[in-house]
Amino acid sequence: MGVLATRLRYGSLMVTLVAALMWVDLQFFPYLTSGLIIALFTLGAQAEFYGMLRSAGMAASLKLGLLAGAYYLFTRLAPAIEWTFYHDTQAPAPQSTFDAGAHLAGAIVFLLILGVLQRRPQQAPQRIGATLIGLLIVPFLLGYLIEIRYLPDGWAWLVFLVAVAKSGDSTAFFVGKYFGKRKLIPEVSPNKTWEGAVASIVGSLAAAAVVSATAFSQAPETGLWIGAAVVTNIGAQFGDLGESLLKRGCEVKDSAKLIPVMGGLFDMVDSFLVAAPVLLLYLRVSLPGLA
Repeated sequence: MGVLATRLRYGSLMVTLVAALMWVDLQFFPYLTSGLIIALFTLGAQAEFYGMLRSAGMAASLKLGLLAGAYYLFTRLAPAIEWTFYHDTQAPAPQSTFDAGAHLAGAIVFLLILGVLQRRPQQAPQRIGATLIGLLIVPFLLGYLIEIRYLPDGWAWLVFLVAVAKSGDSTAFFVGKYFGKRKLIPEVSPNKTWEGAVASIVGSLAAAAVVSATAFSQAPETGLWIGAAVVTNIGAQFGDLGESLLKRGCEVKDSAKLIPVMGGLFDMVDSFLVAAPVLLLYLRVSLPGLA
C-alpha cells in the first residue's frame, strides 16, 4: 500500500473513530467520556514528546511532567465531573468557567513542588525547564479540545475540527507530492509546498461543508463555518509545522512508531496544538454569547 493510500486510510479511520466516540459520549456520560479520551491521548502525546527531548539530551522528567499534565487536564475536566455526578443529567450542559492562566499556574506550582520532593538539585533548572516545555506545548494546548466539547453542539465542533484538519492534511500531501513545486519552509519541513498549503484549505472547506450539513443540531450559518474552516486549517498547518520544527531540532523523524507512515500519538495530534485554541477563540469572537 502506498504512502498516500495509507495516510488516507488512517486519516479516514481517525475521523470515523472520533465520530463513533462522540456518539458514545452522547449516549454514556456526556462530556466526561470525550474529556477522558482526550486526556488519555494528550498524556500519551506528552510522553512521546518527552521521549523526543530526552533523545536530544534534554533531561525532561517523564513522571513529573505527566503528573503535572494530569493535574492540569483534571482542572479542565472538573465541570464535566461536577455535571455528571452532582447535577441532574437533564440539566443544561456544564458551564466552563475555566481560567487557563490560574490553572496553568497551579500546574507549574505542582510541578515545582514535586521537583523539590525529588531532592535532586543536580541540573534542576534544565530538568524542570524541559519538563515545563512539554506541559505548555501538549496538555495546555490540547486541553482546549475539552473546552470545545463544552460549547453548544460541542461534539459536532470536535468532529468538525478533526475532519477539517485531517482532510486538509491529506489534500496537502496529495497535491504537494504530485503537483508541488514551490517549497513552503524547507528548513523546517522540506516536503511541504505552497501548492499543497493552498490545496489544504480547499480540502478543509469541502470537509467543513459536509460536517456542517450533517453533524449539527442546527446547521451553522455559511459564513460562520467557512471562517471556522479557514482559521482551523491555518492553525492546523502551523501546528504541523511547529511539530516538524521540534522534531528536526531533536533529530527524529517521528515521535514514535505507533502507526505506519503516520508515526506516534504526538504526530497524530500535532495539527490540533494550534487549531483547537484558534477555533475556540474564533467561535467565542464570532458568537458573543459563548464568551
